[in-house]
Amino acid sequence: MHSPAYKLKLSKAISWLALAPALLVLANCAAVPASKTLTPLKSGDLAATQTLADGQGQWPAEDWWKGFNDPQLNTLMDEAFANAPNLKAAQARLDKAEATLSQVKAGTQADANLNASVMATEQSLNMGFPPQFKDFLPQGVLPLGRLTLDINYDLDLWGKSRDAIKGAIGQAKATQVEGVVVRQNLAVAIANAYVELNRLYQTEDELAELEKGSDIKLQLYQARADHSLDPKDVLLSAHDDAQQVAQRQAAVQGSIIIQKNLIAALVGAGPDRGASLTRPALAPVDINKLPTNVPVDLLGRRPDVVAARLRVEAQGQGIKYAKADFYPNISLTGSWGREALGLQYLGSPDSNFGSVGPAISLPLFHQSRLNAEYLGYEADYNAAVAAYDQTLTTALHETADAAASSQSTTAQIAAVAGRRDAAQQTYELTKARWGKGLSTKIDVITAHSRVVSYDSLLTDLQAQAYFDRIKFIAALGGGFKSE
Repeated sequence: MHSPAYKLKLSKAISWLALAPALLVLANCAAVPASKTLTPLKSGDLAATQTLADGQGQWPAEDWWKGFNDPQLNTLMDEAFANAPNLKAAQARLDKAEATLSQVKAGTQADANLNASVMATEQSLNMGFPPQFKDFLPQGVLPLGRLTLDINYDLDLWGKSRDAIKGAIGQAKATQVEGVVVRQNLAVAIANAYVELNRLYQTEDELAELEKGSDIKLQLYQARADHSLDPKDVLLSAHDDAQQVAQRQAAVQGSIIIQKNLIAALVGAGPDRGASLTRPALAPVDINKLPTNVPVDLLGRRPDVVAARLRVEAQGQGIKYAKADFYPNISLTGSWGREALGLQYLGSPDSNFGSVGPAISLPLFHQSRLNAEYLGYEADYNAAVAAYDQTLTTALHETADAAASSQSTTAQIAAVAGRRDAAQQTYELTKARWGKGLSTKIDVITAHSRVVSYDSLLTDLQAQAYFDRIKFIAALGGGFKSE
């Protein structure tokens, strides 16, 4: 004879064996739609090896702006990273993503609730009980006490919870990397604004040189007009030239103030911070050279590309999450506690009750809803793939454009520098002839104005070289490197 305990174990085993084939049959009740997902681009899918040929350059450092060797610019960057509203907003988005991840993780854990309740209750005596039983039924209003511990645990047979966690982790990582994008964009904006401020100061110097020449020229024409050596219209033209210079000076001085205000706003400070800025002292800009293996390594160097790839991976986990809903779900549930009519009996073992066992959920009549949800996740995935493809394409083109623009600006600087040297020689020769009485003071001023005009062109081109450098650094990822 077998013991009662043995019979109980045998009965449980038979129950599980009977349940297993039933689950295999039920698993096919909801069909997963055919996949229509897109395939993300790879670096080799976009021809760029000729345009972005290997060079002798280095990938930029994370604090690339220090290469401009301007302490004031370094201070501005530190202030911006500490105070800029854009970075605070990015941190808030990261905090939100991490909170969502914590919620998803918490949702995959066993759910346990401790419940306690006390309520006044009265038992109806007219519920079909025989009259002779009424004397044994509770009479009047009595307190009903109940204390339970309810537990539910999803077995996660198809990995739905694991996919949810992986998806949330991917989204959090993408949000973190997008914060790097915000930081880099801010650094680029500050550096560009600082370069423009430097250009405006240089332009102000050049206009001061033109002002000196125009004032002298005006005085000379005034003296000649006073002696009737030149017609009045020549004097008026010289006066107009002087006014044009004065107008340009006023415009540049206003632009300097506005540019300082812009920099202050970018670092998250008031306009008084801009008023405290001194003239930039930027180091000469380096010639941009591409590093090796750019088309491949750029995938891990550009934070926007990395973030877009992480979004694709996270959305891929969403598809797996949705697919699990097409299959039966099993969870273990249990409830233990005590319940008594009359609080004085709540502590008695006779008030115990409980249950434990598997709960099965099967999607029998939800095919349309499940299809719609699954296709929605696929659409989100395809949108993420399209965004990634566009980001990768843009990254390669921005790098190629930055390299081409840098080369063009370098060539233009060389050409204008040559013209400026020729103008300087002409100016020196004119001064020599004037010293010998072979040319006039006005000829000297005119020759000097040509030199200043070329200086102005060089100032703009040198500023463009700084802009190209910043664009080149940003195109190469700004010193970012994925783990």
